Amino acid sequence: MIKQIPAFLISLLIATFLLVTQTTATNLIWLKSINMPVDLQVVLSSMATDLVGMNSRGAFPVIGLIFVGLLVAFVTARIISIWSSIKKPILYAMAGGAALLAIVVLMPLAFYNLDLIAGARTLAGKVYLICAGMLAGYYFGSHPAKGVSNDI
Repeated sequence: MIKQIPAFLISLLIATFLLVTQTTATNLIWLKSINMPVDLQVVLSSMATDLVGMNSRGAFPVIGLIFVGLLVAFVTARIISIWSSIKKPILYAMAGGAALLAIVVLMPLAFYNLDLIAGARTLAGKVYLICAGMLAGYYFGSHPAKGVSNDI
């Protein structure tokens, strides 16, 4: 179980990176649509600032929210895998997608129907974030529990 921590942390970083960059891109697209000056320097600066800011400032860091969601989903998937014949990458991909689905659907319910994640305000944004969770889960499920092979 402890040997899976690096794979879990990498999958956490994948989901967090995709969520933050999608949220930033959504905001920048909106700014561009109202004729605000958005160039490559603004895009790169905003992405870097948001990757740090959304994970270190605010009431609750995004990485903490995703950490809890993926942890619950992956532990549940591990329990299901004991009795199921579903391949681990597929099972964990479904678990990662379910974790992000829960975040984008349940979070607004907790905050008076406000989508606090800007990238989750549209159906396309929600689908993208669920796919990001699936990608993170697929990564986690693709790495064996016994660690990395010694073959070179």
